[in-house]
Amino acid sequence: MSAPDTDTKTQKKRHRHALIGIKTAIIAGALLMIAGIVYAVLQATDPSPDGDVQPVDGPADIEPVIARPQPVEEHR
Repeated sequence: MSAPDTDTKTQKKRHRHALIGIKTAIIAGALLMIAGIVYAVLQATDPSPDGDVQPVDGPADIEPVIARPQPVEEHR
């Protein structure tokens, strides 16, 4: 069964605000996606040309510091 009144010009006029909102959401999403990709590319580390790559946290020969929780004393 088809719709009885399919005048697209009238429907476009009636749904103008909804269509503007949808277009705005699509554009905003695309801009945020592009911004995220640009941010990720700018944050990427480039290895040195000599092939000397160091980890982000520091040199590998340093012992990592492991935090151990201290026992909680109860107040009486």
